[in-house]
Amino acid sequence: MNLSYVSPFDVRQVMRQDDFEIFHRVDTAPGYITPHTHDFYEIYFPRTEGVSYIVEGHRYKLGPGMVVLIAPGQTHYSDVAVAGLKVERFVLWLNTSFVESLTALLPRFKNLQRDDLKGRNLIVPDPETYELMIGLLFSLLHEKQLNDLDSASLNRLVVAQLLIHITRVLSSATGGMNGRNAQRYQDVMRIYEYISAHLKAPLSVSELAELFFMDKNTLTRRFKHVTGMTPAECVRRKRLDAAYTMITHGAAVTEACHECGFSDYSAFYRAFKQTFGLSPSACASQWDSGVRLQSAANQEVQI
Repeated sequence: MNLSYVSPFDVRQVMRQDDFEIFHRVDTAPGYITPHTHDFYEIYFPRTEGVSYIVEGHRYKLGPGMVVLIAPGQTHYSDVAVAGLKVERFVLWLNTSFVESLTALLPRFKNLQRDDLKGRNLIVPDPETYELMIGLLFSLLHEKQLNDLDSASLNRLVVAQLLIHITRVLSSATGGMNGRNAQRYQDVMRIYEYISAHLKAPLSVSELAELFFMDKNTLTRRFKHVTGMTPAECVRRKRLDAAYTMITHGAAVTEACHECGFSDYSAFYRAFKQTFGLSPSACASQWDSGVRLQSAANQEVQI
């Protein structure tokens, strides 16, 4: 491991560059990172066992050899099985405008953008391709340090190569489906997208089955096969993630409960605490304290 490339941990979730940012981190993980979204792409390369990444309710158990691609606007967070575990990973952030500027080199990635990568965030390349991708990451880290007149041009080519490798793996994963399986996959994704867009509506398996003209058992079986969750588990997880986002952006707890489709506050309270490790009101208090501390710090700077 080249320690000169290791980046210090930084809690920020906002890009400072208008093209890309890359981090090679080796540190002790806190055990749980709160759900959040970006307006840019994130590509996560784990180098340590024991980390799960949750994207839009899909939980992926990770290890070396895997890659997670998160599209702009997708709710995601990491979860470490053992608090205090030393975790190594590469993280690449890509500005959407920068990616769009590469589309002449990436015609197939442009198609994947339209599909929004729903349910296909985990990428498992063959070992040779994976090592090529890691080599490209080190090339970006090298150019980040060198930063000479040629670095920007080289970086564009390297990022394009990375995205081409990712597109190949994604395309082969879905391209290998026969017509029937591809249709079933699309059917499940339609249901998944409907759930995401109608969290406040009644979303029982019976209601979804009737809406999408499917047998309840068939719907549940196909949905779990594609997403790794039952429809009920998906609804619960997405409602909780949406409520968490609302609360951490200043919404009242009762408003978040109602707007995210929970009809019973006590059930919402229990599920929220079980999932996030703190009550909705404690989550709101932490957000409020953080805002007040930031406001005080800004006032001190102004003074």
